[in-house]
Amino acid sequence: MLENQIEEIIRDYETELRYFVYKYVSDWVVVDDIMQEVYLKIFLRWNTFIQVVNIRSWLYKVTSNQCIDYLRSSGYKTTLLLDNLEEIITPGSFSTENKVIKWLDREKLFDYITSLPFYYKTTIILYYYRNFSYKEISKILCKDIAFVRNNLYRGRCMLRELCIQEDFTQLG
Repeated sequence: MLENQIEEIIRDYETELRYFVYKYVSDWVVVDDIMQEVYLKIFLRWNTFIQVVNIRSWLYKVTSNQCIDYLRSSGYKTTLLLDNLEEIITPGSFSTENKVIKWLDREKLFDYITSLPFYYKTTIILYYYRNFSYKEISKILCKDIAFVRNNLYRGRCMLRELCIQEDFTQLG
């Protein structure tokens, strides 16, 4: 009986939840993994559902939390950075930055970005690499849009300073 109810709910909401997850992660392979976790959580937490009035909002909350957990995971961040580090910083923003990036190898850039405080590096990755909007990042981080803008600006400044310091070290 319970399994039939869960199967029916999954069948009814699967498509819209999959698109919802895709908005978070922009990768269909990852969507499948996240949805498997969501199905497992639905099954394991079915007893809490009985107290919920709106099934749709409950499903979206479970799915959203699973997406946030994935985006906060260290495996996601490592994979994201190693895939294409050069795209994290937009070339053309700063002339010194362009010079430094030309000789900077992937591992060094990885070290710089990972050395930034959590919210700065996360904001830089989500904005430049994953192409999330300020609004989307604020939802992912559960923070205000002003917080996202501030962290993006400060994170870029910190990254630029690290690159400039390394540039002077290399020249000296």
